[in-house]
Amino acid sequence: VNSISAGKSATLLLNETPFYAESGGQVGDTGTLSSDNFSAKVLDTKYGIAGSIYAHQISIEHGEVSVGDRVAAKIDAQRRNRIRRNHTGTHILHWALRTVLGDHVQQAGSHVDDQRLRFDFQHFEQVTQDQLDQIEKLANDEVIKDPKVTHEEMDIEDAKKMGAIAFFGDKYGDRVRVLVAGPSIEFCGGTHVESLGFIGPIRITSEGSIGSNIRRIEAVTGDVAFETFSKDRE
Repeated sequence: VNSISAGKSATLLLNETPFYAESGGQVGDTGTLSSDNFSAKVLDTKYGIAGSIYAHQISIEHGEVSVGDRVAAKIDAQRRNRIRRNHTGTHILHWALRTVLGDHVQQAGSHVDDQRLRFDFQHFEQVTQDQLDQIEKLANDEVIKDPKVTHEEMDIEDAKKMGAIAFFGDKYGDRVRVLVAGPSIEFCGGTHVESLGFIGPIRITSEGSIGSNIRRIEAVTGDVAFETFSKDRE
């Protein structure tokens, strides 16, 4: 198919994009793609070929898109900001969990979108309410300090010497991307805030067992967290 017209859905392949393709537990970006000939909503972004071809799931609003078109790509900035708050918040929450519960805590899965963060971790007993209160306080204390968040590509051996923690299920080559967010130092290729203060409040919404020695914690950040405070007040 060389062209598709308005009213149709399609997968649009680009060799370059500012959109984040779903990976590492983080959802793909949404937004718009347009040219002189068409405009389309981007409903999701995935890898076609990792690192070189990006697959944008689109709904064409008007005009006609053709193979070879040059397009302008615009991310849904509010949604992206919520996602990166939640992603960096996941790193801080992971650090707080390890601080309160012990270094045996390791990631066993995660999901980050614009509404919440979900983090699965290894732990051998129920997390008490007092421990959850400590974890939430530690995480928010770090946010209030507002240190800069940095990320750098480096040799994997240098990253290990820094004490960087590898996330569950990720495969790493000789070069890795290391994120330093306050006291958290981890391997990560996702999108993140520039400083911790941008996360806003971190509020734990649930915690419980999902299997043998595996527990799940969920939380919200930023404006979504603030909305929960407003609802509580009502």
